[in-house]
Amino acid sequence: MTELTEPHDNEVSDSDAETASRLWERIVPMFSLLEGRLDHTLKRRHGIGLGQLMALGALAREHPGSVSVSGLARRLGVSVSAASRMLAQLERTGRAVRVAWPCDRRAGRATVTETGLDLWNRACHTLHRELSLSLGTLRFDERYAHLVARLCRTEADQDPSAE
Repeated sequence: MTELTEPHDNEVSDSDAETASRLWERIVPMFSLLEGRLDHTLKRRHGIGLGQLMALGALAREHPGSVSVSGLARRLGVSVSAASRMLAQLERTGRAVRVAWPCDRRAGRATVTETGLDLWNRACHTLHRELSLSLGTLRFDERYAHLVARLCRTEADQDPSAE
């Protein structure tokens, strides 16, 4: 795992730090904009928000296996309590179930239900389509064009020897 360090620990120049800071100042509002659009579209079309869909996707990728709440939290980059709340919402709607782990009854694991898998399969197509459309639109917004270009580069674009 890569450890994050303070810029002065890695001898980053002031200009590099300023460039990174400006980049971050553009990423945050773009992320918020995309997250809001995707969340709204997913709720309207499928009755599930973006966070819950990401949790459902993590469970679907493990199907037919299961995931611990802490494992789900790590995969989503959220706290264990946030992952637990998402999981509780998925359980209430019949999209996931928690089962006690045989060797430790305190440690629950979650698995996706058939209803959850069906929703994941439908909603992830919407997610991919809407994300592509949004990024395509943001390519022409001067505030975000540079970021979108960086995000959408393929491996071939990054490696000149790939030709």
